[in-house]
Amino acid sequence: MQKKHNKKRTLRTFFMFCAAVMLTGSVLPVMAVGTDAQSAEETHIYTLSSSDSDPLGTLKKQMIETADSSEAISEDSSVLTAVGFDSTKTGLQNATLHLTSGKETLSTSYTEVAAVKVTEDTSPVIQLTSDTVNLNNGDEWNASSYIKYLYDETGKLPALKESGNVDTSTDGTYEAVYTVIDLEGQTSKASMTVNVTTPGPTPEELAAQAEAEAAEEAAQQAAAEKAAQQAVSVSSLSYSNSGSNPYSGGWSNCTYGAWQAVYENLGIALPSFGSATNWLASAQAAGYSVGSAPRAGSVAVYYGHVAYVSAVSADGSSVYLIEGGYCGHYNERWAANGGTSSQPLIGYIYF
Repeated sequence: MQKKHNKKRTLRTFFMFCAAVMLTGSVLPVMAVGTDAQSAEETHIYTLSSSDSDPLGTLKKQMIETADSSEAISEDSSVLTAVGFDSTKTGLQNATLHLTSGKETLSTSYTEVAAVKVTEDTSPVIQLTSDTVNLNNGDEWNASSYIKYLYDETGKLPALKESGNVDTSTDGTYEAVYTVIDLEGQTSKASMTVNVTTPGPTPEELAAQAEAEAAEEAAQQAAAEKAAQQAVSVSSLSYSNSGSNPYSGGWSNCTYGAWQAVYENLGIALPSFGSATNWLASAQAAGYSVGSAPRAGSVAVYYGHVAYVSAVSADGSSVYLIEGGYCGHYNERWAANGGTSSQPLIGYIYF
């Protein structure tokens, strides 16, 4: 009969122990060996992480901190054994812990049945707004502005470090690496590709540029028309095909027309100067003077075109050209000195 009462008392004590573990979580003093049996109200709850590399060392440290002893116990010399404890399993475990001070004489030992809570290891979390970001050369690089989410289970923000040496003053592709470190030293990383480029003109800028060029040509045309009213006398010579023109094609060829106009106006039979663009350099090599100021009786050399200058306006802003190859035939017209944006002037050949 007495054994049955003892068994009931033991079961009642066990259930009280479980209730204390699950509900209270209180930490009470450890009972030394030789004292009365440990009660459920005196149960300790120790907590450690599943990633703990030295779980017994962590338990020993916590047990020493709560030990009810007038004798200081050294972590280095003391020894802890744990029965019924598995550090790889998460959750609450009932374990029998035995702590010995480790001294050769007057050794002190403690034994207790405790609850050990093994928590699942979670590293800090970081998420970025994007895997790639494109910046213009000269933009400001603010690494923290691209962090979307930062979390640690402790509720405290982990330490953050950004590396990658992003230089927005130099075009190139960079990798920005974000590293977060929690209080336990666990780390997580995230990376982002940063492209730095020098932007080209926008569609609006291109449109403005085209508008400016059109305005310039219109102004030059207006100046040419005004110069026509101020023009000096223009030769009314009727051009023929006389002379030994080295160029073929007749007046449909600008080089033929320029050579013929020089010959019939000045009586000079020029050598072949090659293609139109090469006339200035070829004439200079042949001993003729060249320059950038227009003169009546000179040859205007443009990129891809040559023409005879019959007259110059009073203010020098326009020239009257005798030319071949203009829309495929002979032509006379006033043109702005300096040419146009599509056919700029190279220079003048003087005779």
